[in-house]
Amino acid sequence: MNFNINHNNQHYMFRLASDSDVPQIRQLLNDSYKELADMGLNYTASYQDEDETRKRMAKGRTFVLLSGKEIIGTILYYARNEITGKNSAYLEQFAISPKLKRLGLGSIIMDFCEQLANDEKYEAIQLNTAQPATHLVEWYKRRGYKIVAETHIEGKVYDSYIFEKTLRAAFSKKK
Repeated sequence: MNFNINHNNQHYMFRLASDSDVPQIRQLLNDSYKELADMGLNYTASYQDEDETRKRMAKGRTFVLLSGKEIIGTILYYARNEITGKNSAYLEQFAISPKLKRLGLGSIIMDFCEQLANDEKYEAIQLNTAQPATHLVEWYKRRGYKIVAETHIEGKVYDSYIFEKTLRAAFSKKK
């Protein structure tokens, strides 16, 4: 499952991750979440090691966005519902290289996951983020995600919002 993407006159490839990608994924997560760690938010991705990265990747499918051979983006996608009971896909471990943020690459990854979830007949897609990360909260809202709950994850120094976006598949009638 490889997809070639042209965006802003740049060529990227999007594919499923493999175990050999773990070192690069771990480094990307640590680097990307450093901004949040510097805000005092102890996201696991800001400090996880390769064993924790593998453990998290085992939950579902991890996708990577590449520029040449360098992994510049990643996301974990799997089936889970935190709160509403809808048949939902769930996103975690979402990261874009800090030097490439705000270029639309995160939107490409999110668009892919939302389309995949719709194609796989999920009713919704969910994720969570720290309440103090207001730039992320606002970005998800602009993408059509609604806050459906608040939670506190054990060991974290912050409360989180759980977001949900209803997908087109939820409105399709099965015949």
